[in-house]
Amino acid sequence: MSDKKVECSFCSSEEVEKISSFGTAQLVRQYYCNHCHSVFEYIRWQEEQPTE
Repeated sequence: MSDKKVECSFCSSEEVEKISSFGTAQLVRQYYCNHCHSVFEYIRWQEEQPTE
């Protein structure tokens, strides 16, 4: 897993908190944006870098 920051899907803020390791599917995590007060899901594999 990389140190990539998760950004809000609605306002692009990085002021987010993980609220659940699993969302509507196992491949997503749920986050809460402290800036626009939205809940959004982030695909877990977006955080991983491909290994070569």
